[in-house]
Amino acid sequence: MAYYCARLLVVCLVNDGKPRKRNICDYPFVLFKADSYEAAFERALQLGKAQETHYKNHKGQMVRWAFVKVEQIKRLVGGLDGVEVGSLMDVWPGNVTVPYRKRFYPERNEPIYD
Repeated sequence: MAYYCARLLVVCLVNDGKPRKRNICDYPFVLFKADSYEAAFERALQLGKAQETHYKNHKGQMVRWAFVKVEQIKRLVGGLDGVEVGSLMDVWPGNVTVPYRKRFYPERNEPIYD
């Protein structure tokens, strides 16, 4: 068995009478073992369906997180230490302009631990 990583797409839908073209979405990266790409796809489908949920928001509207698709499956080769299992490129919402030569100090920022 090999390790695989799947990137899923889960979209948030709110029953407020206003269908939207742009919806909040999540791209969870899930890690699991499988015997083949076909088995990995089936496992990714199971894990994606487990992401689905629904509840009422603070306005009393139904909110549904719907599993849309498995976007990518990657077989992880070699050891797992230091392997990148996923990436999501987005726009960084900085409060000020950032010059090219700006120096960053990542060791001074505490990450969120889940």
